[in-house]
Amino acid sequence: MLSLLIKLHQKLSSKQNSLSASWLEDTDTSRHAHGDGITAIERILTKAATRSCQIKRSIQDICGKVCPPVPPKKNSPADKKTMDKEERRQRARERQQKLLAEFASRQKSFMETAMDVESPDTEAAMDLGASEVMESEVLYDCVICGQSGPSTEDRPTGLVVLLQASSVLGHRCQSKEAKKLPTSDEEHIYAADTCGVAHDVRLTLMQRFFKDSSCLQSVSIGWDGGVYVQTCGHTLHIDCHKSYMESLRNDQVLQGFSVDKGEFTCPLCRQFANSVLPCRPGRGSEAGAWHTPTSKKTFVLVKEVEDLQEKLGPFPTESNLSKEMELVIKDVKNTTQKKYMDYGKNPGSPDNDFLFMYSVARTNLELELVHRGGNLCSGGASASAKRSCLNQLFHVLAMHMRLYSIDSAYNPWTKLTQVTQDREADGFDEERPEVPMLFRDVPSLLIIFVLTMPQPLRKEHFSCVVKMLYNLQFTQAVAALSTKFSPEERQAWRASGALKKNLENADSSCEALLGHVIAELSKDKSVYEVNAEEALMLSSSVWSPQSIEFSLQQFCLPFLRLSCLLQHHLYGDDLTGCPEEEEFMSLAVCLGLSPSAPQPPNVVHSASYLNWAVGAFDLVTQWCAEVTGLSQMQADQSKALLVQEPQWTAPRLLQLPDNYNIIFQYYHRKACSACKKVPKDPALCLVCGAFVCLKGVCCKQQGVCECVLHSQHCGAATGIFLLINASVIIIIRGHRFCLWGSVYLDAHGEEDRDLRYSRGKPLFLCEERYRVLEQQWGSHTFDHINKRWGPHYNGL
Repeated sequence: MLSLLIKLHQKLSSKQNSLSASWLEDTDTSRHAHGDGITAIERILTKAATRSCQIKRSIQDICGKVCPPVPPKKNSPADKKTMDKEERRQRARERQQKLLAEFASRQKSFMETAMDVESPDTEAAMDLGASEVMESEVLYDCVICGQSGPSTEDRPTGLVVLLQASSVLGHRCQSKEAKKLPTSDEEHIYAADTCGVAHDVRLTLMQRFFKDSSCLQSVSIGWDGGVYVQTCGHTLHIDCHKSYMESLRNDQVLQGFSVDKGEFTCPLCRQFANSVLPCRPGRGSEAGAWHTPTSKKTFVLVKEVEDLQEKLGPFPTESNLSKEMELVIKDVKNTTQKKYMDYGKNPGSPDNDFLFMYSVARTNLELELVHRGGNLCSGGASASAKRSCLNQLFHVLAMHMRLYSIDSAYNPWTKLTQVTQDREADGFDEERPEVPMLFRDVPSLLIIFVLTMPQPLRKEHFSCVVKMLYNLQFTQAVAALSTKFSPEERQAWRASGALKKNLENADSSCEALLGHVIAELSKDKSVYEVNAEEALMLSSSVWSPQSIEFSLQQFCLPFLRLSCLLQHHLYGDDLTGCPEEEEFMSLAVCLGLSPSAPQPPNVVHSASYLNWAVGAFDLVTQWCAEVTGLSQMQADQSKALLVQEPQWTAPRLLQLPDNYNIIFQYYHRKACSACKKVPKDPALCLVCGAFVCLKGVCCKQQGVCECVLHSQHCGAATGIFLLINASVIIIIRGHRFCLWGSVYLDAHGEEDRDLRYSRGKPLFLCEERYRVLEQQWGSHTFDHINKRWGPHYNGL
């Protein structure tokens, strides 16, 4: 009882030695008349000590044991080493505080200078030329040194960015419903309808029949293993960043990231990052001349774009800025695995590098569209817009792609804007043809054209490229749509289209162009050859003019969205919100695709936005002849490449059952497909449904356990796994992992990790938590939101 009272006294007084061994001799009984809990305990102990000498000695003994006197410390070598370490840490902290104080002082003096507006006479006396220079350059604030100034060749400023490989786009499906997690032997998940698989099949089919270099300029990669670049929005000087990284290397504090891999946290907001994207020196004064609308004729702009493509951009002089841009390109290449970069027949070739570089831009544009909800109806209000750094990324990619030039003889721009003579294949030329224009991916062509022209690109030339590519996109839409008609419908549209060809504005008539495309694709080796089953399906559907117009708009919308988003980042044009039914017209107006004739309100004709540089029917004939002249391809193969599916729904995780017991009963005794044994710690991938062994030695490959291997294969080093025997979710991101928590809760809304208390208590799916998990996966924010990361050493 006495020892409990003494310990309670220590706790209440928050002092370890609140009662010393000699306390009773020094006590003053008069002060115990009243007081708090501490006083009450002292009064009890004093009263007990006065009752018996034995109790008094017991109290003194207990006080001596609980709070023994501290003997003088001897400095052993180990203690001395510890003291030295503590002293070094103390000095490091003092240096850091001194440095921060110096930064704050500089920032304060700068703010005082910047806010000093009380001397207009002095301002008037300033050099006019210097003020013009300041107006023409964008100023950046360094979050380390606090100085504000432009990014220059000698001292570049960069954005704090996080580079990460992503396969989110590749897991998109055409169905709006999420795939269900199999919970019986009869249920299966098929990946054939995903975006990544569809694009892989398309490229493989192209490479069977067409020239490899042409194939690698006709598609985009990055659906699986693409590189996504996001920023917290803060900037710093590159040299300040290097000093900051050096200080992190010398810091003895345990960190949740690897400084040797270039990882760090933003000095201001502490957001995780692994690179710095150099900002191109601003040229704001040129914006007026660069962005003004033009009154030039279409054929003049087409010729100017052609000249720009043949004109080699000025090779940048070697400077700190160019060196940092080259380092960032290396970081981008090192972010993803080699297998996601080499799609050509010659790994490591310039064609492969060219494809990978423009696909990085495509991946970031597509992901921003996904983050915006799949369309641009919401306008500029988007959290993803704050994370985007597409403007700076585009300039870095364009600087790198100046190393490549497209051979003028094989330049797609020529086939896009001119009726050319067929080149006779020379004896020494390759026997494989180029990819027909109707098979090419139009958004990829847009990015290639913009990146390979000298920067900065005038807006009038950008708009010209978009207009010419819209002609191709619309023709592809018409050709793809015509394959869905029955033979009778095709014949009817062909006849009505032939009558419309002789009317005014026939080149902007959907009916005339549809009839012409059907007539041209019916020649020679027709793409309309179908089997009896397909013919029966086609005959059951009837196409009205309204359904045709809707289908054409849906086919062209992805190109218009991507073009508008790119224009927004390159030229700062506002994205105006609109209802979904008006999105097509809103985007067309934003891109300068003015209709050829006035349209009545609430009626939009996609063909009226066409703008041809040469005769529309001659150009369409040339494009169709490239398809019908393919003697090596079967009709179904031509049709597969002609009918593209540009519409994909938002990426979704698997749909889970409401009751956790359904998952547990099916999977906790399920045998692993690799080792045929029941895993000790079974796990499920929530992206694709794969059943894997957590920490399973039996499934190790080259020292890497199965969960880590699967995360590399399925998510380009990002994995989301549900641990069957624990009901918790772990996230794998590169060389790190973390526990995310559980999406299954009991009736009280509490987790039951390791299933310790759930016997007889069911766990139910928390839809809100699962939506948060899905949102973090789709928005690539695992690194920022989850803070408790640790290395997995390939052991999961």
